[in-house]
Amino acid sequence: MIELMIVVALTAILALLAIPGYQAMSRYLRLSGDMRNINGIVAQAKMRAAADFTHARAYADLAGNTYHLEIWNKSGNSGAGCWQTDGDVNNACTVSGSSPVQNLSVGVAFGTAGASAGSPNPQSNIAQAAACDNGNGGTIANTACIVFNSRGIPVNGLTGTPLTGAQDALYITDTQTVWGVTVRATGAIQVWATNTNQTSWEHR
Repeated sequence: MIELMIVVALTAILALLAIPGYQAMSRYLRLSGDMRNINGIVAQAKMRAAADFTHARAYADLAGNTYHLEIWNKSGNSGAGCWQTDGDVNNACTVSGSSPVQNLSVGVAFGTAGASAGSPNPQSNIAQAAACDNGNGGTIANTACIVFNSRGIPVNGLTGTPLTGAQDALYITDTQTVWGVTVRATGAIQVWATNTNQTSWEHR
């Protein structure tokens, strides 16, 4: 019995020592996995815009913590055009609550958790991309979109004019670490990460 109790005690101690490492690894995998997916959506938007000779965008719902790819459907909305969620075979235009979206992992949300600007992240002010346009000259609250034109150049969603010296970005956080994907005016896409208590970013 004494030997069994010793084994149980040692197992419990080892488990307690392993839990923090397991939790840290789980947080890293969730956060990095979500950023890989978002980075893929941004890259896919750039390629789809050129392939379909239209506009495409990576759409982030900042309140609902969901994201998806949208293509400008020129023939949608009775020929007036509209944004269509990629993969939505039931709707010619995106329908909130019906069109498919991807969810961030548990414990991950869109945000910067107060992270500061710092080299080599190109953003001088850490911020999400501009709000998504609704296709009618207005914007959608609590959203952020990285938009590309048919030449694969990032543009202002409302005016369609190319970005000049600006960088669009989408950031996610688990409150301890922040990951972001930035798009330069040239169209270059890069991924960054930092701890919330640091002012320097690492290229991932």
